Amino acid sequence: MATDAHHGPVPDADVRGQRVLDLLDRAIDSQSLLVRKNIARARQRNPEATPGQVIRNLERMYVSALTGTGAAVGGTAAAPGVGTGVALALSAGEALHLSS
Repeated sequence: MATDAHHGPVPDADVRGQRVLDLLDRAIDSQSLLVRKNIARARQRNPEATPGQVIRNLERMYVSALTGTGAAVGGTAAAPGVGTGVALALSAGEALHLSS
């Protein structure tokens, strides 16, 4: 059991819960840089765009990336023999790429 300077002993579940919250905070922080870069890229493509237009452009960029990586995974999975293993590896890479 850990201790808290203000409230005394802290149950282990609270410590684990705080660790999960800390991990989530780090994950969100790491994504914010990518979000800012994508917004800057969408604005650079069309500097006169309204916020609504920027959002639509970002949605299109996301769907394009998702479609391209999904097609690559699907095409690889169709290859006999090595397809399944390679598709699983690409799926993991796709998940990491889209989340970063």
